[in-house]
Order: sequence, then C-alpha cells, then structure tokens
Amino acid sequence: MLRELYFFIGTEAEIMKMFTVIRRAKEAGFVCKVVSSGQNDIKDSPFLALCDSKIDVDLSMYRPIHKTGVNQIKWLLQTLRLGRRRMRKLASEYPKDRPPVLVVHGDTSSTLMGAMIARWAGMPHVHVEGGLRSYHWLNPFPEEIDRYFSSRKAEIVFCPSAESAEAARRSFRGEAVDTVYNTNIETLQYARRVNGRRGASDRLYPGNYFVVALHRQENLISRKFMAQAVHSIGVLAKKIHCVFICHEQTRVILKKYGLLETLENDPNITMVPRMAYLDFIDAVDKAEFLAADGAGNQQEMYYMGKPYLILRGHFEKQGEGQGYNCVGYNGDFRLLERFDQEYPKYRHSWIEPETLPSEIIVKKLLERYGT
Repeated sequence: MLRELYFFIGTEAEIMKMFTVIRRAKEAGFVCKVVSSGQNDIKDSPFLALCDSKIDVDLSMYRPIHKTGVNQIKWLLQTLRLGRRRMRKLASEYPKDRPPVLVVHGDTSSTLMGAMIARWAGMPHVHVEGGLRSYHWLNPFPEEIDRYFSSRKAEIVFCPSAESAEAARRSFRGEAVDTVYNTNIETLQYARRVNGRRGASDRLYPGNYFVVALHRQENLISRKFMAQAVHSIGVLAKKIHCVFICHEQTRVILKKYGLLETLENDPNITMVPRMAYLDFIDAVDKAEFLAADGAGNQQEMYYMGKPYLILRGHFEKQGEGQGYNCVGYNGDFRLLERFDQEYPKYRHSWIEPETLPSEIIVKKLLERYGT
C-alpha cells in the first residue's frame, strides 16, 4: 500500500513548479494532499486546479495582509506553532511504522517551515529542488539558509542537476537524486503550449525590446545599486527599447530614492506592473534578452535559451546556464550598458528534455514509499 503524500506549499511559485509532480503521483496511485502555509494565497491558483487538487490542510490563518518584516516574523512563528500541532495530530492517526511523507520544495521560508514541522510531527520528508548552493549564508538571504536546513534531515533530496546532486551527497545524509532538470521545465512547457496561441497583437512593444525586473531585497536596500541600475538601463534603452516590469515593492523603493520619475518619463522605457506567470513568460519569449535579479529566472532562461544578464552579486555555483546563456554582471554596469552587443552570442533554442523531472521523482517515491 502506498504512503500518503502531503505537499507543503507556501507560494504560488511552488505550486507552479510542483503541479506536474502532484498530478503524476496521483496517476501512480498515491493519495496526495496539499498543505498551505499561507505565505501566498494559493486557494485560487490555476496550477492547483491543473493537478485536480485543493487545500486539504490550511495553515494560512496568520497570513499577514501587509507584508512588513515584523508581520512576516509573526506569521512564521505563529504558523510554525499551528503547523506543529495540526500535523502532529494528523500523523498520529497513521500506523507508527507507516507515517505519511511530507514533500517540501525549493528555498522559501515555507520550505524550511515544512521541514521543521515534519521533524516535529515524526513524518519523513523529501526536498524537491535541493542541492543548490551559493555558499554565502547571507546572500541570497534567507534562501541559502532555507535550502540548506530543509535538506539536512531529508530522506531524499531531489536535485535539478548532476552538480547539485553531488553537492547534496557531500553535505546531507539523505539520498541525492539527480532529476537532470528542474521541475520548472515542465511548467515552461505548459506555458509554451498555452502562449503558442497568442499573436503579435499581444506584444508589449511592437519592435525589438529587452526586459528588466528587479525585486531582490539585497538590491532594493542599496540606493547606490538602484541609482546605477536606473542610469545604465537608460543608457541601454537608447539603443533598444526597455520593458521594465515593476514589482510593487520596487516601485516603492524607486519612489523613495527619487528614481521613479526618471524611468516613467523616459520615452525609451515602458513601465508595466508585475505580471502573471504566463504573461511574463510570453513577454520574455518575445524579447531579445532579460536583465534581472531573480534566481528562478536563471532556470527559466536556461530552458528557454534566452540571454540572461544576472543583476545580483552572488548566485548558485551549480546554477544552470552560466557561460551558456547566462552571464553575471559582477558589479560592472558597463556590461549592462553594452549588452545589446553581447547578447546574441548567448542566444539558444529551447531545451527539449528526454525524461521529465516529475517522472524521476515519482519513480523514486514509488521505490521508497510504495510498499
């Protein structure tokens, strides 16, 4: 008899990357349930519907309306207590020698929360998208801490590359499994199919353009970084049009630093608010290149073969695409200003996987928890 699987989900990005795993696990005969930490409100997520799931264990009652630092800490502590109580009670209803398995994903606060709750509840847990490291505890923060301690006690660490799997074998006791690619590649395949029905009229700009997205805290808190970035984006935008995807927290910071008007008044820059996932992938697919600071974007752009200029200081040593389609700016904004000349050599075709990560993950889950 198969063990039951509880997928501990905190953010929209997590359910987005895990819906194919949940769907395939159900097809294999597992009973799959979703635990929501409330880090994001996922109850109406289309990706939850795509794997024919609902929230089975709702821990979102402490989710803050305003996500200040203090409110986030309160949410974390209160949800940890609630989750410990609820999941311990739930686990006690199963045979002691066959507890359910908790599945955590990625490197968010919810990832670490789920791993801690599993340990307290006496449930084994596995970590999907583990093994990635920057080896800088505070950069990216708190992701580096989250992913290390989420994998530390995991029975299985599913890693998106051979390099990250080898890093996991060196650092953790659990079995490290190379899934070859991140589950995100399956999400991108879905987006590509859906977006294939869109036409030229859906373009954000009629001519050639590049996309910029900045939202990481280590960048936003640096007035010097943001001022230099805005200046260099303006220089590059004179040569190729810029579409600036402005997250709400980025807009607040730009206004605080007196930089928002510079961007809004530049005729070579189109400002747009944060986009839904499918719209973002479509916009970047039609762009010449992306300049951004997102870690997840590095995976996405690698799979899409899209040139990506990474605008952050430290990034994962085993991260995909380095020297292939991804290049770090290394603190030199002159590279951003001349990237219109550099990006063509980083352009590649979409990657077509021979084996899907969800197949590898579910096969291993069946081996370990299928009898």
